[in-house]
Amino acid sequence: MKPTARAVSEVKALRAEGGLEESARHPGEGYLDSRVLHAASNLAIRCSEAVSGNVNTYDKHELAQHIRQNPSFWQFAFPSEAPAFSYVFGTFSPSPPEQRPRARRQVQRQQLAELKAPETVDKLEKTEEGSNMVSRVNRFITKWYKQHQKALSYFHCVLDPDSFSRSVENIYHVSFLVKDGMLAVELDEEHGLPFITPVSSTQQERRDINDEKQFIVSIDMQRWQDLVKAFDIRKPLMVLKK
Repeated sequence: MKPTARAVSEVKALRAEGGLEESARHPGEGYLDSRVLHAASNLAIRCSEAVSGNVNTYDKHELAQHIRQNPSFWQFAFPSEAPAFSYVFGTFSPSPPEQRPRARRQVQRQQLAELKAPETVDKLEKTEEGSNMVSRVNRFITKWYKQHQKALSYFHCVLDPDSFSRSVENIYHVSFLVKDGMLAVELDEEHGLPFITPVSSTQQERRDINDEKQFIVSIDMQRWQDLVKAFDIRKPLMVLKK
């Protein structure tokens, strides 16, 4: 910093020596003054670049050398006297825990749970029951066809005026028989109403697998009532006891 201050003071002195007229009369001195200003500016630039904000940098080697030259440094940093230590709650002398008599553990036997039949058995029974109902529907339609020698009206067969749920079951049973090829559903040419006819075993053997069809009629409570009223069905034609 001292060379920089000296260069700045020299520049100020040169600028205070004379004005423009004197510089014009003595151009040689002006040239020398410009050289001095140029050198002073370069020196100021180098000094400003050398200056850094981190002047007090940590140097481990310098610290080690300082400790070696000043052994009393450790006495100041770490005094050898240990501080007094006291307990807040006094000395630690706990009394032994009180021994409690152990109560004998009573073994409680769990009651045996009730034996339950597996659910799969119930499902199998329901499946067998449904298969039996489908077979009984097939036997009823086949017997009725042999007795009357004509096709059976689909709605008269499946609709039960006294039970909507039984009517739905009959529709599903007939649809299974149609899908398996045991029954055939044909539409009346005059009115377009469905009629059911049984399929013989010979026709079932000739039946192609790709010809599988299923006949299901969508029905709700209102439509069931309308169909029963339209066909004037007063009692069920197909009565099958479970």
